[in-house]
Amino acid sequence: MISKKIIITLSFLLVSITAVYAQQASYNLEYPSQRLSLEECRQMATQNNIEKSIAKEQINVAAHKVAAYKTNYLPKISATGLYLYSNATLAKTIEGGMLPTFVPDGAGGVAPNGGFAFMPDIPLELSLNSTYNGALRIEQPIYTGGKVTAAYKMAQTGYQMAQVNQELSQYEVILLCDQAYWNCVKAKAIIETTRQIKETLIELERMVKNAVEEGMTHRKELLTVQVKMNEANLNLTRAQNGYNLAIMNLNHITGIPLNSSTEVTDSFETQGNIAAEQSGLDIIESTFDITLRPEYRLLSKQVEMKKLQENLVRSEFLPNVGVMGAYGYTNGLKMNNEKLLDGANFAALLSINIPIFHWGEGKNKIKEAKLESSIAQMQLNNSQQKMTLEATKAINQLNEAKLEVALTTKSVEQAKENMEVSKERYSAGMETLANYMEAQTMWQNAISNYITAKASLNLTKTKYLKATGKL
Repeated sequence: MISKKIIITLSFLLVSITAVYAQQASYNLEYPSQRLSLEECRQMATQNNIEKSIAKEQINVAAHKVAAYKTNYLPKISATGLYLYSNATLAKTIEGGMLPTFVPDGAGGVAPNGGFAFMPDIPLELSLNSTYNGALRIEQPIYTGGKVTAAYKMAQTGYQMAQVNQELSQYEVILLCDQAYWNCVKAKAIIETTRQIKETLIELERMVKNAVEEGMTHRKELLTVQVKMNEANLNLTRAQNGYNLAIMNLNHITGIPLNSSTEVTDSFETQGNIAAEQSGLDIIESTFDITLRPEYRLLSKQVEMKKLQENLVRSEFLPNVGVMGAYGYTNGLKMNNEKLLDGANFAALLSINIPIFHWGEGKNKIKEAKLESSIAQMQLNNSQQKMTLEATKAINQLNEAKLEVALTTKSVEQAKENMEVSKERYSAGMETLANYMEAQTMWQNAISNYITAKASLNLTKTKYLKATGKL
């Protein structure tokens, strides 16, 4: 009976393991693993980002608007048609009667001769039934007070603003992508560090266990190491979970399915002697050109737009001159059942509109536009100062991050050397287990600080480039 239960249990486990492996194989086939560099992640993130797609469409909208406003310089050609059906009749009768007669007077004039002639009534009937007209019309503005030019330049400025806005959106995406990428690198380094610590504890547990078996130390020390081992296992699980979440976040930003087995190519060296990157740790000077930032260029375009808006408002209260020509055909309008109109015709029109008095409307609107332009300029100046402070802060943070990497690099080397010395002394019985484990903890903290500093440095570089307009 026992053997039968064992066989059934083993069969069940075999089926379960086979199903798990089959599921894992299907999972890997659906979401293949891929290794991505920082640049590849940036490209994928910018292509996948919705805000960038919206910004791109806004550029297309602005381009069509520019093309539309450009046509205002050109003549407008249109065809018109008119058809009128009405059963209304306009009737009028000219009354007749006796009309006096005249004869020549010999002096080139006429004189009544006392006679009369009879004139009958004359009926007139005008019918509108089935009257139609077709014409080809052309219109051309000659002078609009600068309205056409101002509107066209505003459309061009709007197109340029859409381009700058797309660049700004791309900067935001790159910063978000870099943050997610370096979090993955950091999480991967933490896993590696945790494994190193676990390996060190495994070796220490073996040493203490041998010492306990030989009666050279108390079992209490073995329990202390085992508690530390349990803590290391928990930390390793947490590190792996953190790495999985970081990868899922990177997948989300780059447009990859969340459960894809993505790997990052970069890593932080945490083993052996960590050489300081002297060439990359030079102090950055506080020199930058804030006008390179897309935020500054966008605000500058807004100031330009407000000035053009001022010209557009002014044009509404200046004279407007335009011409129109039309060539068409008209048929209809019957007089006593005989058509009055049946043929082609040409017409020309010169239009002049000169505003004279509007109770100060134009003056107030122009002042309003000037004040809005002045406000936009003040906002630009204020934002320029804020961006200068932001760039200066980014430079300081980058220099601090470089210094932190240099210092934590030395700390890792010193902590590792201290741990090795402590290990030798503990093996020789010259140091307690507590001191040796304290040295291990110092080494662990030093590596953790180095990883954090390294990740912060890489992200701070991106923030520095963005703040100084060099990204």
